[in-house]
Amino acid sequence: MKPFVVGLTGGIASGKSAVSNRLGELGFEIVDTDVISREVIAPGTQGEKLLKTMFPFAFVDGKFDRKIMREATFSDENLREKLNAITHPLIFNAVNNRIQNSSAPIIILVVPLMFETGSEKQCDFVVTVSADEKTRINRVMERNNSITEEIAKAIIASQMSDSERNARADKIIYNDGTRGELDAQVEELYYEIKRRASEN
Repeated sequence: MKPFVVGLTGGIASGKSAVSNRLGELGFEIVDTDVISREVIAPGTQGEKLLKTMFPFAFVDGKFDRKIMREATFSDENLREKLNAITHPLIFNAVNNRIQNSSAPIIILVVPLMFETGSEKQCDFVVTVSADEKTRINRVMERNNSITEEIAKAIIASQMSDSERNARADKIIYNDGTRGELDAQVEELYYEIKRRASEN
């Protein structure tokens, strides 16, 4: 029986991880494409070999440097498209394998670029986490000292706007308040997911 797949998305620093971590604690299986994106380019993988061929400048002492790649791609859209052309099919195949081989009745599929990559087609229900831009910029800079305000703004500008994600999602979680307020919304979401899965 195919699992009921809940897509979870949101812009950078919106709070996707906090929401997915809590849903995982509540018992749902989490498939996180950020984690998978690292796995498919791990040392010795075909993904790493492809990156070495296409982006040799992003390797330092033989190791892929994500910071170098991030800064290069956010200032060069053509480069970003080339990177996505390599990594997105690898991630998509890995996600499909996880879903098909899972025995869990419900899967939370975390995809930052849900609508940009068409990943919503894999989902039965899509949730987006939303937060105002200033809050997100501050969060990005706080969790990574190497990211300047300029880079943080460029990252946000390269992604779909919150307003468009909100319009396309089935449900919105707002994360501009306290952690307690977020957890309360996630608790409600948990029961809604259980209900929708049982009705599916």
